[in-house]
Amino acid sequence: QGWRVDLQVKYMKYRGQQASYPIKLFYTSNMPIILQTALVSNIFFFSQFFHNRAPNNIFVRLFGVWKDEAGQQTPVGGLAYYIS
Repeated sequence: QGWRVDLQVKYMKYRGQQASYPIKLFYTSNMPIILQTALVSNIFFFSQFFHNRAPNNIFVRLFGVWKDEAGQQTPVGGLAYYIS
């Protein structure tokens, strides 16, 4: 599904010359955006949860390393850092 938009182009060298440049647009649903946001949110939640429980575990550190700055935790390593 999609549609085509014609973009009018004017040439600077040749006065009065213009042409149309077709651009094909396609429709994408917002469902993949919602699912990606939910996945990242869940990864952040569980990564912080496990990091607060066992910060020295190697698997927890691969999942995410968090640093507490002024009462707010920010990812500084692991999967949570790379997807942020």
